[in-house]
Amino acid sequence: MLIAFISKETINIAQQVELMKKNCVEETLNNYVKALATQSWESVETFFHENVTVIFAEGTYYGKDQVGGAIHKTFSLIRDEDFSISNLQWTIRHDNFATCTFVFDWSGTINGKRFTSPGRGTIAWVNLSNNWQIINEHFGPLPR
Repeated sequence: MLIAFISKETINIAQQVELMKKNCVEETLNNYVKALATQSWESVETFFHENVTVIFAEGTYYGKDQVGGAIHKTFSLIRDEDFSISNLQWTIRHDNFATCTFVFDWSGTINGKRFTSPGRGTIAWVNLSNNWQIINEHFGPLPR
């Protein structure tokens, strides 16, 4: 009887650990969105892997240095930025890799004019030493 109880507890603990891993990447995504709101490269830099690839409408950037330059330039042009995500779908979540897709709403002021732009995004995450980082990010327009 005790063995059955221990086995059942082991399964519950394993399920809890798996849930914690899945929630950890979700928590990291939420923290990333919050960091984007600061409009500071220093705040978002830690979320990116050294070999990251980021695809935006204006170009594709390879490696943390190029991505940092693009994000820093974007942050310097936009004032009063708002960014939020919805319709979050996790395509796959494993111990060391996860991908998600979402719809985003973006608005900001550029050269005194207010712009809004909804779109969709995909992020691929890798988990290195219990640290989730973005290895690939793609933001684009909604389908027409």
